[in-house]
Amino acid sequence: MIKTQRFHAVTLAACVLVFAVSSRPTQAWDASFADVAEVIQTRCMSCHDSETRAGEIDLTPLLQKNNSSYGKYTKLWIKLENKVARGEMPPPEEDPLKPSEIESIKNWFQKSFVLRKGKPHIGRTPLRRLTRYEFENTLEDVLSIKLKIPYRDAITDRIDISQIESIVPSDIPGESGFDNDALHMEQLKPPLNDLANAVHYALAEFSKDLIARKSVLGRADIPPDAAAAEIQQVISKFLMRAYRGSREQLDEYTDVYYNLYQKHVQISKDNNASLRYALEMILISPEFLYRFEESKNLDAPYPVTGLELATRLSYFLWSTTPDAELLQLGRDGSLLQDEVLKSQVARMLNSPKRIALSENFAGQWLGFGDLLSNREYLSSERWNRETYDEVLFFVDELIKSDRSFLELIQSDWIYKRSSARGYQKIDPESVQNLYANIFASRESSTQDKRIRYDPPVLVKTQDDREGGIITSPAIMRLTASKDRTSPIRRGVWVLSTIIGKDLEPPPDVPSIEEAREALQVKENPSVAELIKQHISKSECIICHRSIDPLGLGLENFAPTGEWRTLYPDQTPVQSAGVMPNGKTFKTPREMKLLLLEMYQDDIANNFVEQMFAYALGRKSEPFDRLAIQRILGEVKQDGYKINTVIEQIVLSKQFRYRQDQ
Repeated sequence: MIKTQRFHAVTLAACVLVFAVSSRPTQAWDASFADVAEVIQTRCMSCHDSETRAGEIDLTPLLQKNNSSYGKYTKLWIKLENKVARGEMPPPEEDPLKPSEIESIKNWFQKSFVLRKGKPHIGRTPLRRLTRYEFENTLEDVLSIKLKIPYRDAITDRIDISQIESIVPSDIPGESGFDNDALHMEQLKPPLNDLANAVHYALAEFSKDLIARKSVLGRADIPPDAAAAEIQQVISKFLMRAYRGSREQLDEYTDVYYNLYQKHVQISKDNNASLRYALEMILISPEFLYRFEESKNLDAPYPVTGLELATRLSYFLWSTTPDAELLQLGRDGSLLQDEVLKSQVARMLNSPKRIALSENFAGQWLGFGDLLSNREYLSSERWNRETYDEVLFFVDELIKSDRSFLELIQSDWIYKRSSARGYQKIDPESVQNLYANIFASRESSTQDKRIRYDPPVLVKTQDDREGGIITSPAIMRLTASKDRTSPIRRGVWVLSTIIGKDLEPPPDVPSIEEAREALQVKENPSVAELIKQHISKSECIICHRSIDPLGLGLENFAPTGEWRTLYPDQTPVQSAGVMPNGKTFKTPREMKLLLLEMYQDDIANNFVEQMFAYALGRKSEPFDRLAIQRILGEVKQDGYKINTVIEQIVLSKQFRYRQDQ
């Protein structure tokens, strides 16, 4: 990518001339950019100009000062700064950058992308729309009904989805990697017809539920002679419920929906049908589907209101609307106090609703949610539910027992399907649980062993093959094709999903199938030989030094996670490897311990960034760096506990403040 001491004197002289004639108030700023431009010009352009474009990267636009802050080339600046800061560029065969050159780039990046006018900020706060997952949860809580498929302790021949899931299309993840990415959702039209149909279905279910109607409306049915004031009161209370405690314009909204009720009842002659119509209009209104916050049109951060913070907190931890206690604390302002906020985090993590963190956050980040939603991975309901639950329960155990998230990589315990033999089960009473066991009620009651389904159990690992989730059957299945494993695919998954490194394949890389054809001169080429042919290009080697050992270290696991020592053609599995630091491993456990040794800081930073992005509904940006570094400091000091990450994100300015410009 970067060559040594080769640049065009004329170009550099022109740059210096431009810098020299700049206005006096910006001389220091210009001089700082001049240093960066010189580093890029002298050390990068021989490989990354508009003609050479090594790795499809052209750094020419970065030499222009008007491209040196947020805008069209932000991603390119981020890529450059990351490569330089991590020491990944120049490549090993080139002379390294001087400390002064590295500092020039890092300091410029800090001034231009991390700070604004020398001060920290949090960036524009995007408008949040409910995802399908949040929409269904919120309808359940607002209407006090059940819409999701209830947990079954018996196995059938299918994996069911709820009626809401069948009506409303799934959300597409944005740049953050999550489907709640507000900036991505801004670019899409909401599926209003589908949402309206889903609300209509939910209200039909609500109308059948006597207990729900009494809970929400205050009475089972509205009598034909009900006074206008009574109908208005019912609508007003429902508006407070649906609009997450907001009293803003409550009287005006009540009048609007009461008028809709009146017009409808003149035709229907049915008070209850007309009231349901009014409620339906409320539940498809923007105020329900979007999480509106008061804007002051400021370019500096300012605190959100108590109710807005209650909503943010509830959708982060529960993926649903705030409950009565949270709304009350938000309304009286108590929630804005640190200690009250922390106590609410603890209360909410002690609730069954915390399943959203494992199901929605981890399910998307790690990808194991696809085991239930993507038919490509469907083996049988029993196998898919068991492997899904093993990871789901594992992640929740980290929260329940306040454990280190580094145990996702390696642990001396796992959750294992209840039918597994030979494992030493861990007595639940012996575990120091911080929060309640939300899965305690899932034990099967049926005596029919053919259809009985019991959830996984907490056990001690048996050998060097197990521990953490990387070697779980779920992840092994997700990182393999249907009939064949792929060391590169698995290595890339670990490097990108767990370590957090962005990987972009260089152009014109031969596929594995092409590599097989190229090696037909040798009968039965090994996986290692295939990979060598696959990465024959020099530009591939840098990434594959990290990718290949991670993938090869998992080759003993078949596509569905079973341990193997031979491939189907009876050739031996080669799984030992050498990590980029030169250290060797022979077992998956040794590989994962080396993974932690080499990449612990990267893994910690990535985990915090992933949860940070999920909580905020947008990808992390350079201006979030100071907040993330502060969170990482607290987390590292507390032994990388997952609950410390959750609490510190909630306490961050990004979570408690907003910014409009």
